[in-house]
Amino acid sequence: MDNLDQIRAQNALAAKASVQKKHVTKLPALIVNNGLLAAAAFCNDKSKELQIAMDKVALHLADSRIRRLTAKSTAQGLIEELSAEGVSSERLRLATAEALAYLSYLKRFAN
Repeated sequence: MDNLDQIRAQNALAAKASVQKKHVTKLPALIVNNGLLAAAAFCNDKSKELQIAMDKVALHLADSRIRRLTAKSTAQGLIEELSAEGVSSERLRLATAEALAYLSYLKRFAN
């Protein structure tokens, strides 16, 4: 059984080829300053590269070993799921914390 750091590293290694480091390094500041939902919405509107990077975050959160999202593994799916009626602030907080932890690995591995 893998621990959370191993899962984060595995997912980051799998995603590194499809993201650019300059886009990945922007995401933690966006999330901390604006929140996960607002950052995901911004990435969807701003550029395809940022959207791809946020899609990788959503894919990680939807990983069956992480389970911060159900099956929605895109930035748009992340927004829809975490902003749905009845979603607790704790669930959003846990997803945000996991996204930031994952991004610390993805930043290290991205080119």
